[in-house]
Amino acid sequence: MSFLQPLLLIGLPLALLPLIIHLIHRHRHRTVEWAAMLFLIDARKMNKGMARLRQILILAMRVVAVAMLIFAASRPLSGGALSLAGGKAETIIILLDRSASMEQQILETGESKRLAALKKLSDLIEKTGKSSEVVLIDSATLEPLIVTSLIDLGAIPQTEATSTAADIPAMLQVAYDYLASNQSGRTDIWLASDQRESDWNPASKRWQSLRVDLAASNNVRLFLLNFPESSAANFSIQISNVQRLSNPQAFELMFDLKITRDADQVLGPVSVPVEFIVNGTRTVEEITLTDRETILLGHTIPLGNSDQRGWGRISLPADDNLLDNIAYLVFDDPAQRKTVIVSNDPSTSEAITAAAGAPVKIGADYNAVSFTEDSVAEIPWQETALLFWHAPIPSNSSIESSLLKQHVNSGRTLVLLPPEASNTSESLFGFSWNAWKEGDQSPLGIGWWRTESGLLANTRSGDPLPIGDLKLFKVRLFEGESQSLLTLETGESVISKLLFDQLSRPSGEIYAWGTLPRDGYSTLASDGVAFFVMLHRALDAGAFAASKARSRNASFGALSDAISVNPLSTSQEIQIEPDLGAGAYEVSPPRGDALLFALNRPYTEDSVKTVTSEGISSLLKGVDYRQISDELGSGSTLALEVWRAFLTAMALALIAEAILCIPPKPELEGSRILQTPVVGN
Repeated sequence: MSFLQPLLLIGLPLALLPLIIHLIHRHRHRTVEWAAMLFLIDARKMNKGMARLRQILILAMRVVAVAMLIFAASRPLSGGALSLAGGKAETIIILLDRSASMEQQILETGESKRLAALKKLSDLIEKTGKSSEVVLIDSATLEPLIVTSLIDLGAIPQTEATSTAADIPAMLQVAYDYLASNQSGRTDIWLASDQRESDWNPASKRWQSLRVDLAASNNVRLFLLNFPESSAANFSIQISNVQRLSNPQAFELMFDLKITRDADQVLGPVSVPVEFIVNGTRTVEEITLTDRETILLGHTIPLGNSDQRGWGRISLPADDNLLDNIAYLVFDDPAQRKTVIVSNDPSTSEAITAAAGAPVKIGADYNAVSFTEDSVAEIPWQETALLFWHAPIPSNSSIESSLLKQHVNSGRTLVLLPPEASNTSESLFGFSWNAWKEGDQSPLGIGWWRTESGLLANTRSGDPLPIGDLKLFKVRLFEGESQSLLTLETGESVISKLLFDQLSRPSGEIYAWGTLPRDGYSTLASDGVAFFVMLHRALDAGAFAASKARSRNASFGALSDAISVNPLSTSQEIQIEPDLGAGAYEVSPPRGDALLFALNRPYTEDSVKTVTSEGISSLLKGVDYRQISDELGSGSTLALEVWRAFLTAMALALIAEAILCIPPKPELEGSRILQTPVVGN
């Protein structure tokens, strides 16, 4: 239990005053033995036990009354897990989840999960941590900020709403690094989040080292302030595969549209008005949801003859979360889809060149060219959307590694193919190759592949790719934190997407393919369908970064390479740095013509799946932590003053003492054998 006036607890020994007064009173008279009185005492021995018990209870009530008065004057605090923690922290670190899902709110009050967390934490620190150093680490910037005033914590720019995602392991790592570098004493870490699985990323290998570091910090306590509830009335919208088509009469805008509602159960068909604004022209269309989600593939909007380039905003009516009701797009002339293969193996180069050069989208220019390992300097890096690196991993200090890093940091796609040499030990992007694995007499068995997202996802119609028909004869295993897209029966990854924490995440995507599209390794090239789809999905992702109209996730530094940023349309609900909020922007790069950027929230924020309490216990095993689950509009506080309860206890003790002091009833007539009549002279 914590106290706002702990110095007053020094007076607790005063609670013994009634006992001391009683003892002094008993010893201030001299004892004189008197025969008649001794007779009376002996006669009343049968009532001695009850009388002594009554005296003890009277003294106890007096002691309790004084103690309760002292406790009440010390202003005690109670707040669930807080009341069990005890002690005041020298440093309080607030880890604030500013992701888009934290903007779920109560429409009547406008209070979101983020604002509710800030309000509760401000109240807590105001009551218990005025003398503590307060450090804020938000999920968007991951930069520690020392807070000097708690008058309005919600007014600090680093606490405002964003359209970004959160990386909980990265936030905890930044907090631990801050404590280690500043040698902080006793520290309380308060993590406020909505417990979304996409933000916690329980599959990340970073949890293992993080768990060890936090468990070894004996002076650190972790408090989890969770808001896990979702709203069944909330709808969200997503767009993808934006294309501007050229017709003889006019231009046409085509894209895929997805509308989702958070309800766990289907509540029946519902019609949703969807607003389309393209270059300032507004239209509204009613779309009916018969399930939890509706997907419109190839939805088209006619454009004017002058709408060769521009922006669009697609929105839903206001509901419990305003940030997932809006999606932005930009369009311009189709970008050249150029694929580069670095390989000394003609068979591998020919297979990739044939698949990458085949046109898929109308009006797009497809081109594929191969280079040997010795001619990397000749690669047209600015034109390349997709790069296949079929060569040994270069050292971190080499020119080749710098070029590869620039390629993915610009938003383009990189695919790492296994080199034949078995003695490669270099590591890049946290990735390295291991040994080759071959089947004895038959192909290696395929175990599982990811169908909901990634290169091997189901087609637009929901049909799966024919991955089960592939045959893998030779696979090279690899190490590095990644998301498996295809695995063997034994669990090893064959195709994976490399994962990074928020501090080191590049703009582009990096994939590792553990086999080659050639005879003796796999049937990727001969079967064709899966290989063709995988390649063009990777090419499309890289082509966005090479075009004049680009789409990115809102994140810290998403527009950092721009000289100037001109907002075309933004979410007016938030006023923050442009790269942290969804919107359409015209950007002036250091070189070349102006570019169009559409920033949207990461669509993983639309998933309402949360990490269970058991899952958190597994992630934080050995760490001193406590969970506090809350909900919007609960009105609860983290630190509640309970001095009224102590005053009530004092009053009850005094009432009990008064009752015990009431004299007993007179004895019955037949029992007055102890009374002696007084005889006069």
